Amino acid sequence: MNVSKASDIFLIDDTPPVVVKAPKFLLKYNSANCKPSQWEKSILLVELEFKDDISPIVRREISLKTHHEGHTPVESLVLGSERHVTVSLNGTNWLNDGDKYYAIVTSCNAAGQCSSERTSDLLIDSTPPHLGGFKQPLTWTNYIDTLGNKVTNLSLKWYGFHDQESGIENYYVTVSRSYSFHELSNGVIKIENTNRSETIQTSFVLTESVFLHESIILSIWAQNNVGLNSSIARVTVNVLSATSRNEMGILEIEKHSCDIHFCTKDCTCAVIGRPCVEISTNVTCSDISYTDAQNQNLSTFDVYGGLPHEILNVSASLACLSGHWSRTNGGSTENIHRFEWSIGVHRHAVGEGVFDLKLENPWNDVGLRLEFIHCLPVNRSLVHEERYVVYVRAWYSERTFTVFKSSPIMIDQTPPNVRRGRFIREGNCLEDLDFIDWTKNIMACWDGVFTEQQSFIDHFSVSLGTSPHSKKYNNT
Repeated sequence: MNVSKASDIFLIDDTPPVVVKAPKFLLKYNSANCKPSQWEKSILLVELEFKDDISPIVRREISLKTHHEGHTPVESLVLGSERHVTVSLNGTNWLNDGDKYYAIVTSCNAAGQCSSERTSDLLIDSTPPHLGGFKQPLTWTNYIDTLGNKVTNLSLKWYGFHDQESGIENYYVTVSRSYSFHELSNGVIKIENTNRSETIQTSFVLTESVFLHESIILSIWAQNNVGLNSSIARVTVNVLSATSRNEMGILEIEKHSCDIHFCTKDCTCAVIGRPCVEISTNVTCSDISYTDAQNQNLSTFDVYGGLPHEILNVSASLACLSGHWSRTNGGSTENIHRFEWSIGVHRHAVGEGVFDLKLENPWNDVGLRLEFIHCLPVNRSLVHEERYVVYVRAWYSERTFTVFKSSPIMIDQTPPNVRRGRFIREGNCLEDLDFIDWTKNIMACWDGVFTEQQSFIDHFSVSLGTSPHSKKYNNT
């Protein structure tokens, strides 16, 4: 008499999953310079891919580390079969400026074999450079060039700019007889930061000669290695001669009693970002409507959330917003004196919900630049499900302007939901089949399974395998 019993079949797999695509941070719209750094401190985007040809992958996990092994907001995050992961952080768990982060991705198969791979370091810097300014002596020299033309060479010095998180990459200088133009410097002059000393200097030739006792305006700002710009420092300088022939001399900085340049009392001798409040003026501001600007053949502008390479109508960030604008009918902006930008909650006052309107001016002067990036300090946050608008104030003269605005930008930090009682139907979509007798193709339907309350579903990712989270066959 015999009796026998057979076990279930089992598979021998003594090898861990292998890396198909090494994990890396994606810098899609959160870094301007394609460097291993980003200004965004509430979002991390990670790309990864592992495979195992013997047994299915049953677990993937991401852990976030810092260069100094400190606390991180993501100690462990269990994944499904996705190859692109968005890690969203709330206002109490933002990444720290100046820290370098790296992610370790671990993938385990059904046999319990695991392999890990780490990303490169990612530096976080959400703050612009600290503002400096010009330093005397500033000098000028007139001479005759090789074509016989009389030209002026300026020698400028500046100091005080610094960025302790990512460092300063470039300085930008303009020279003009007006507040925001750059006709004397022939546009914006870019100076790479190769000098590690406190004081930086450069010299260049102007497009026109300067005249004794005239006033010109020097502007400078710095950009850090993440792509954030400082505010603009402007000074008015008087051209003074050091010789009897009046061919060289100094540029003396006006430290008080300087002229105002707009109806908002902006000037070059006040505290940066503040008007010359003690100066009286009879000039009043005139806000021209969009329609009136068109009727007067003035330049009009389309405003967008995000940067030119990535327009945003929806954002997962609670920390940063960016914007850009372009002329509606193309062409240059030569009749514009300057641009200012702001951000605020949709259908509220300009700047509300982003700036402290009791203490801060919601309008930020960027000269003739056409984009900006703004990150909130640690004690403020954008609000999930709220809509924000980018505003641009274009100045046609020192008293007239038009305000243009973008479409609302929705803040959405949550993924789509799976509706209760709904499920994927595979087989022929008319009914959910557990067995099929054909092998060439399979059909699956998921209508009504997913819902999205705040924004919209952009795309679906589909994987097919012999166990949950495996991708033995196709993946789209």
